[in-house]
This record gives sequence, C-alpha cells and structure tokens, in this order.
Amino acid sequence: MKKLSLIALLIFGVAISYAQPKIITKAIVKAKTEMTFPENFGNDRGGGGGGDNGGGGGGFSMPRDMETTITTYYTPEFMKIVSESDFGFNTVITDRTNKKTTTLIEAMGRKTGFFSTDADNEAMRARMDSLRNLRRDSLSAMGITFRDNKPELVYSDETKKISGFTCKKVTIKSRGQNGTTTESVIWYNPEYKIAATSAAQGNTNSGFGGGGRGGMSMMSGGVQGLELIEGLPMEYEIVRGNGFKIHMTVLKLQPDVDIPATTFEIPKGFDLKPMNNVMGGDGGGMRMMFRMGDGGRGNN
Repeated sequence: MKKLSLIALLIFGVAISYAQPKIITKAIVKAKTEMTFPENFGNDRGGGGGGDNGGGGGGFSMPRDMETTITTYYTPEFMKIVSESDFGFNTVITDRTNKKTTTLIEAMGRKTGFFSTDADNEAMRARMDSLRNLRRDSLSAMGITFRDNKPELVYSDETKKISGFTCKKVTIKSRGQNGTTTESVIWYNPEYKIAATSAAQGNTNSGFGGGGRGGMSMMSGGVQGLELIEGLPMEYEIVRGNGFKIHMTVLKLQPDVDIPATTFEIPKGFDLKPMNNVMGGDGGGMRMMFRMGDGGRGNN
C-alpha cells in the first residue's frame, strides 16, 4: 500500500512539473497588432486649428485603422523591440547590464531618439504615479470610491494552432470601477513563458504579458492580468465599448535561439539626446514612447 502511494505521489509530481511552462531567457518573437480607434480619436486633442482634417492638434487626425508589426529580441543582458507601422519605425534597446535604454525613432525622413537610465525611468514613473494618485485623491474627495480588483483567469481545455504551436484558451474577467465585468479571450502557448530579467537576478516573471517590461506589454490593449497567465500569450482580440479594438497575433516564435551581440548595437546616424532634454516637465507627448520602451512596472 505504501509503495502504491509513493508511486502515485511520484506520478502526480511529474504531471505537475510537466504542466509548468518552461521559463526561457532567450527568444525572438514577431507579432502583429491590428487596431481600430474610435471615430473621434485624435480629433479632440486641442492645441491648434482644425485644418482640413477637422481635428485638433494643428489639423492632425489619427487614422481609424492601424497595423503594427513588432519584433522583440530577448537575452539575459538585452532586450530589443522593433516596431513598424505607417508612421515609421520605432526601436527600443534595453541594456540591462549598464541599466540604459535607448529609443530610436525613424519618421518623416528623420532619425531621432533619446536615451535614459534606470534612475531616469524610475523618476518618470514616480512623477506619473504622483499624478495618478493626485487625480485619485481628488475623485475620492468627491465621494467616488475605487475598487482594487484582481482579474480572474478561467482556463479551458479548448485548443487552437497558432504559428505552429498548440495553444490553449483562457478567459480573463476584469471588473471595472463602475462595477461592470469585461471578458477577454486569450490564446496562450502553455509550453513557454519568457523571463523579463536575467537569470542572475532571480526574477522569472514574464515580461511578455502585461506587467513586466516585455514587448507584449505595449500592445496589451489595456488587458489586466496577462502576466498571470501560465504560458505565453499568442493571440487575442479586445473590443471596448467606445469602439476601440485591438487584435494581436504572434506570427513567429523562436525560443532558446542564439542572438548575436551585434543585434543590440546602437546604429549610427541618429540624433540622440538625454530623455530629460526631450521630454521636459512631466513627459507630455513623449509618454507613449516612454511606455513603449519601458513596458510597464517591472524591474530590469
């Protein structure tokens, strides 16, 4: 009887270990996002005359649809995110060893960019947190209460093939401050989870979800809980009540691949300046670029 119990425990232990995704520190991930914006998006920004497009901001009007291809390179020492859209190219290179992030922007025939240290990024996050807390305190003083709601993940055995991998389905249920519940269907690869930091730092939280510094966080569509998924998000479509929609699909996943060090070299020909010189104040219009490079609240 004891032998049978021991065997059962061993089998159970093997099954549990098999079910856990493999944490990988080196990978290349190519993904595509297709976004549809609300009809008035970009037309009510203020800051200038309407122009021919009838929008604010000096006549600039955002398109209703935009497609972006993003390729992310991960190693324990570096991370590089290359995004291409109708607006141009955006490259973010994070050097974890030297604690430096460089953002390169190619648009309208110009090559510009900025660089920042971890200390600069932390100061930026502190300023943005301060603004958020101030707004929250002001609303609380008006009697508006906030809920700290943790997303609920409901796993399913339903499967789907995406880029050659058998993926599983998970539904993330999130409850908003107004009490309404939204559901987001995510297809994920249960075999892998990408580490956001070097193994030497002992942090294996995936940056390829929504809470770390990975490439996926910049196209999470506001989905809470992606980083909680026991695997790698491979496809999802999010639809908001205001008409905003985002569909993400991983086109190619190369886990445990060797990436040459030259991939992360800063190319010549860019007019680079310190982030503080470019942004000024509390960040202004550069907040989106900062978030694309930082990807959230994780730590390098």
